Amino acid sequence: MAIRPAEELEHVERKLPAVLEIIRGNILKHGNPLALKGTEVAVWAKDLNLPKTGEMLFYTGGEYQLLPFIDSLVKTMTVVDQGSKGFSMMIGVRNILDKAGISAEKIYASVLSKDKERFQSVCTKAAKLLQSLGYDFCYSHDEELYSGALLYELGYWEDLKDYAHRVKQVIDKTGAKTIICLSPHAAEVLKFVYPKLGIPMDIEVKTFVELVWEQRSKLKTIPNAPTVVIHDSCRLARELHISQEIRDILTSSGVHFREAARNKEWTSCCGGPSKLLYPDLSHTIAGRRVDELQETGAELMLTSCPYCLAALEGALEKKDKDQVVDLIEFLYRGIAG
Repeated sequence: MAIRPAEELEHVERKLPAVLEIIRGNILKHGNPLALKGTEVAVWAKDLNLPKTGEMLFYTGGEYQLLPFIDSLVKTMTVVDQGSKGFSMMIGVRNILDKAGISAEKIYASVLSKDKERFQSVCTKAAKLLQSLGYDFCYSHDEELYSGALLYELGYWEDLKDYAHRVKQVIDKTGAKTIICLSPHAAEVLKFVYPKLGIPMDIEVKTFVELVWEQRSKLKTIPNAPTVVIHDSCRLARELHISQEIRDILTSSGVHFREAARNKEWTSCCGGPSKLLYPDLSHTIAGRRVDELQETGAELMLTSCPYCLAALEGALEKKDKDQVVDLIEFLYRGIAG
């Protein structure tokens, strides 16, 4: 087979998977990957009466809320060949609906989505937990924008630079001096990436885990707590250097935990980051991590990242999905009971 000369390769068109362009376009146009309305992202807070301004800002970035839609889109991708006429027709319909202000991918995803209420409730539980520990905070409600983490992770850095200014404007509007990020992906982008892009963040960026850790002496014992094994999120443990804090929190809550062979900064990937590009590979990686966690004999797998939660759940049989919970859901048992 003849090798094409370098000068000819320079003119070869490089096309990204269509789904990435859809997600990129939605973030830039609608403020989140699947074009959800601000009211849909903020529905979790409707009964909490959170103010829009204050010294501390509660920030979801819409990530827990978006997960069931993203997972459903991925399921659609696995049964529809992106190079097929069927996928082209789906994208064609999307373009028509987009002109009418309707998100086609949300329509496709919503048909398969069954976990919307569960993931919305994670945000509610996080807010109530922090309030129980004495924190007061505000929330941007339907103005809240996604951090743009996927733009960074997928290589759309110039787009992120422009988009980040919009996010910062919403944050600045609250007057907050500290921002509480539920997702480690959002925390990494706001704390490290925005400044690298020349966007000054004159606000302290903290994770939910850090705030709970600082007030762990106030945590209530979780009744009848099972033995858990901790799955450390790559972003949380490696980029943000937060891992021992989770263990301290569990100890303060009277919870016995076990360690996987690969833990803390040496944790194994959950497979979530490759889900949009290689869903089958992502599922395989997640399955291997689940095996590692189950080998400890713990009754429950515990994580602190929305993408890890979804990826690990996706690797389990339907009857076993309740074996994985988010730290927020788990700690909430202490105040719900």
